[in-house]
Amino acid sequence: MIADLLKKKWLLAALIVMLSWAVLGAIMARAQSVNDNSLITFPENYTKGSHYNTIDRGNAREEMFTSAEAIAAAKNGQPLPSGTVIVNEWYENGRLTHYFVMEKQTGWGGAYAPDLRAGDWRFRDFGPDKIPHQDDGTGCMACHRSQANGDFVWTHDQMKRMN
Repeated sequence: MIADLLKKKWLLAALIVMLSWAVLGAIMARAQSVNDNSLITFPENYTKGSHYNTIDRGNAREEMFTSAEAIAAAKNGQPLPSGTVIVNEWYENGRLTHYFVMEKQTGWGGAYAPDLRAGDWRFRDFGPDKIPHQDDGTGCMACHRSQANGDFVWTHDQMKRMN
């Protein structure tokens, strides 16, 4: 009888430990998703989309790309669809220095406090070698929040004018 009772206590203790690990794992996954922009991977085929804007700033130039679906949504006055990816190639003195990538996915904004989020967008910066820089993208969110009327995209009007 004592042996059966000890077995039950051992099983209960093992169950408690396993449930604790499961809960801790869920909490850690949620915490990681809050400030983890690793959900954005480098979009290798971005140039198959539309080149919709060029900005020249003296020795700096930006070339911007997105999908035909995003362009169509902007032209029709609709929010850019979930899955939209915008890539900004950044050149200084004619040399590619980095890629700025922003991606919109339904629900991504919910991982951030309302005063931090920029809709459902996340942001990531990549070097010219396409290796991501160590940045959580919150600085980008702070800047893009001011563009809520254009779905948090600075170049939304340029998309509308795209032929």
